[in-house]
Amino acid sequence: MILALDTFDLSENRVKSTCRPSASEIRDIELLSHPLLKKYWPSERRAVLVHKFYLSLELKREATLEETVRSWESGICLAWRRNKMRRDGQEQLKEIEKHKYFLSQRLGYDVGWEAAARDWIESHAAAWREWWEEQSDSGA
Repeated sequence: MILALDTFDLSENRVKSTCRPSASEIRDIELLSHPLLKKYWPSERRAVLVHKFYLSLELKREATLEETVRSWESGICLAWRRNKMRRDGQEQLKEIEKHKYFLSQRLGYDVGWEAAARDWIESHAAAWREWWEEQSDSGA
């Protein structure tokens, strides 16, 4: 949530709005860029922070990031990654199906699934992966 703060500019007799992140947003941004989390994809970083919340509830105190990463790596991550791979694969298949449709429409004949998949991987997969990792549906 971004808070808009209104200030009054006396020189121009008007209200100016400035947007600043809240303290919790700043803390989350700092945590997401913490060196311990650099080795993870963005979606997994978010999942680790969600895990930190639940681990803190379980411990009845604020869990450190080191404790959280240790707990995450000791078992939680395996099921999460397996589920993520399934979800990512399903989403990629949907994208390839759309690509097949549009490619076939453009060329005027059914290009076939394999040709569409090859073309999508070569042309779009890397950019899609970067975009997908930033989406909330990709994990966490």
